[in-house]
Formats: sequence, structure tokens, C-alpha cells
Amino acid sequence: MDGTQEDSDSVLEGQALPKPGPTESEPLLARPASSPSEAALQLPKQLTTRHAFAVLVTLQIGSGIFASPAQVDSNVPSPGAALLVWALGGLLSWAGAASFAELGAALPLNGGMQEYLRHVYGDTAAFIMAWVYILGVKPSSMAIQSIVIAESIGSVTPNYSAVRASGQLKLIAALAFVLMVLLNSINTRFTMRLSESFTVFKLSTVGLIVLGGLLAVTAHLLNPHSSLSGSSDWYSRNWFQTRPTVSDGRTIDWTAMGAWDRYGHYCAAIYGALWAYDGWDNANVVASEIRDPGRALPKAIKAAMMVVLSSFELVNIAYYILVPWERLSSNNAVAVVAATSILGQPAGILITFLVVVSCAGSITSNVFSVGRLTMAASQRHYLPALFTQQGLPGGRAAEDSSASSGYDAPIYANALTLAVTLVYILTGSFRALLTFVGMAEWVFYVSTVVGLLVLRRREPQLERSYRPTIVLPITFIVVGSLVIIRSAIFAPVQSGVLAGLLFAGALISRARTG
Repeated sequence: MDGTQEDSDSVLEGQALPKPGPTESEPLLARPASSPSEAALQLPKQLTTRHAFAVLVTLQIGSGIFASPAQVDSNVPSPGAALLVWALGGLLSWAGAASFAELGAALPLNGGMQEYLRHVYGDTAAFIMAWVYILGVKPSSMAIQSIVIAESIGSVTPNYSAVRASGQLKLIAALAFVLMVLLNSINTRFTMRLSESFTVFKLSTVGLIVLGGLLAVTAHLLNPHSSLSGSSDWYSRNWFQTRPTVSDGRTIDWTAMGAWDRYGHYCAAIYGALWAYDGWDNANVVASEIRDPGRALPKAIKAAMMVVLSSFELVNIAYYILVPWERLSSNNAVAVVAATSILGQPAGILITFLVVVSCAGSITSNVFSVGRLTMAASQRHYLPALFTQQGLPGGRAAEDSSASSGYDAPIYANALTLAVTLVYILTGSFRALLTFVGMAEWVFYVSTVVGLLVLRRREPQLERSYRPTIVLPITFIVVGSLVIIRSAIFAPVQSGVLAGLLFAGALISRARTG
């Protein structure tokens, strides 16, 4: 996560936060309701179908669509296969959104996924999730977004290869992240305004890329030799023909690869697509606040997922039209390359600016959410009390958090986020981090949807104003589990780090409870 997504007991990559307060982004901060009915009083039914549709679309269209295509393309044998992976990612996200919406309607608890895990499995599961998100998922997501900023800036420089080889991109990524943390450590109101302003840039960038693809197709139809027709690959080559791709600096020969290895690469590709779609898990928030969810929510989810899936397919088709196919798998700043290839350096600089701003928006949302999550975990004694400190060290937070002059940001929590994320930036690569984030998030996503089936059997008396067919959660669990298992084998380093975090979290939780 954009997408993210930014990032469900996370604020997922790339979306603007509507307002501060107890949301999905700060799962431990709100007081747990003693019952679903009590929690429902805390969440007024104020959203219509149109509102729910807008929320779900905005959450999912984030920075991931500018960064993930290379991860997907490098791990599949053809552009056609890549488009199928994007469709599969959209369908999986659709099934997940429907499942989370049922949980949101049945258990409208402030805290979303983390509170569902607590309700189904107990406090240990909720603690482990907070631990992994604070030290793993959120910092890795922000490291990915910072790396995309650096790659985008580097890709418009004339000596990009030399800059990348020298390690300067790591420095740019680290400096970009430090700047974003400093900006987000002023106060809450400033953070919210900053986040809201980024949404327009994200949507504008997506629209411009699709428009560029349409321009190239139109130019080619009018004049096959036009310089505006993008790469010749899209009209001269078979979209489903196997061709070599580049992954982590090495060329993959698909014709000499066995089925088991292909499966591993496809799992890595699916994680790339799923990270871009991230944001669907906020359907549970929509379910808790929508009027007449049994009727309105299916419409909102169906419409939102169709729009997002179609948008992502169109953007990726545009990439394959604008960028030579052999370059797409090796460049994490594919949006910049696409713009430069058809309209030259000025267009590349414009798209670079838009992508950088979009990723900065995702980082803003993530810094906001993980800071509040860290504070809340500290309030529950999951972390030292130091991390509850707001405002400047030695000073005090503003009495009124809405005051624009008050320094009410979680300074020590942000400092922890800064330190951990810099480690990921300096030691990790874009694709390794993306696989790690995918595995970590989907362990909890699948566990939560398993909890939905447990609740259907254990607590059938719960009022479920929205209940999708059981095929959707079962499909989500089966496919998600297969992807997690194969990815864990395919990427032993990332799975080892995740296993270590899970094990450490379990030990600490056990020590806490005695």
C-alpha cells in the first residue's frame, strides 16, 4: 500500500483523510464499545450510496497505480497476462470488500479490522496486528512511496543509470521521507489540509495517463507513422506472446521455467496489483455509517469496484501503448517514462511532479495513521508510555487540537516511524518491500475473513444488514492463502522477517498478560 494505501487499520496508500478523529486509521485510540449496539451509536448513519461509492473509489486510487505496474509486468510472461493479473487483483479486492462490509455492518466497532480480530480471537491477535503494522507494514509502505519519489525524480535526469548505480536515489528517498515527517509533525489540522490537497493530484495524474494512451491510439489511426503514437510494440506485437522480462536486475526466461516457479512469480505479481487496489478494506467503515446498508451497500461496492478495476486496466493499457515493453518491467517510475515517451521531457517533468505529490499524499496519510496507532498502542501499554507524548519535547500540546497554532502532533511516535522507515529505505528494494507488505497485510486480511465465517457460526444472532453470498469470503480465503503460502516460499527473506515479527509480537503479548 498506494495501494496501498494506502493502508485498514491503516489509512491506505494515496487517499485523503476527510477529518481527524477516531477512524480506521487509528484502531486502538477509540474506547472499545461494550456491544455492537453501543458502537452503532458512535457511528451515525449519514452516508448514502453515492457517498459510499465516492469513499471507496477515492481510497483505492492512490500512488500504487504509478508504482506497481513494473512489479506486475516483471513477474508475468506477457502484457496480456499482466492485464489478467490486474483483473484478478480487482476481483479479489471485490470479494474482500464485500466480506469486510458484512463485518462492518454486524460489528460497527471503532477500530475496524483490529477490533474484529480482538472480537473473534482475543487481545493477543489485536496486539500482534498493531505490532506488525507499526514496525513492518506501515514503515515498509512509506519506504516504497519514498523510493517511488526518488525513482521518479531520477528518471527525468539525463544520467539516470549513473545516479541509480551510485546510490543517490536512496539518499533522495530518505530526504523526501524526512521532509514529509517534519511537515506532518506540525499539527493535526495542517496534516489534514495537506492530505486533502493531494487527492486532486492523484486523480489528475491517472486521467492524464489514460488521455495520453488515447492520444497515441488516435494519432496512430490517423497517421501510422506519427511520432505521437507511442511505442510500436502495442500494434506490432502479440499481447499474449511470451517475452523475457527483468526482475531485480536479472532477465527471466519464461520458456525455460517450470510451473512451480511460474506460480511464485505470479504470486509476486498479484501482490503488486493488490497493493495498488489497497483501500477496499475500508468498506467496513462505510458499512457502519451508511443508511440502509442491506440495499445501498451492494450497489456502492459493485459500482466502486467496477470503476476502480476499469480505471486500473485502462491505465495499464496506456502504459503498454506508451512505453516500449522491454523498458516497462525494469522501471519503477513507469508513469514518468510513459509521459516522456510521447510528449518529451516537459511532459515527463510534469508527470514527475504529479507522481511525487501523489506519493507525498500517501506518505502523509500513512504518517498520520501510524502515529495515532502508535500512540494508541502506547495507551494500551503495548509500547512505552513515552509514545503518548504530543507536541514539542519539553512543551505541551495545544489544549484545543483544532487550533491551527497548536503543536499537537505525536512527536515521539513520528520519531519512531522515521527511524524504522529509514532502515527500510536504506536496506530494502522496491520489489522486496512490496512483497513483504503484501504478505504481512494479507495474513491479517485472510485471518479477518476467516473470523467472519467463525462469527456466522458462533454468533448467528448478530444483526447482519448486509450479508454477501458465502462464495465470496471462501474464495477470498482460499486464493489469499495460496498466494501467501507460495510467496512465503518464493521470498524466504521477507517471509522470515514477517515470521520474526509475528513471533516477537506473540512473545511480548504473552509477557504482557503474564
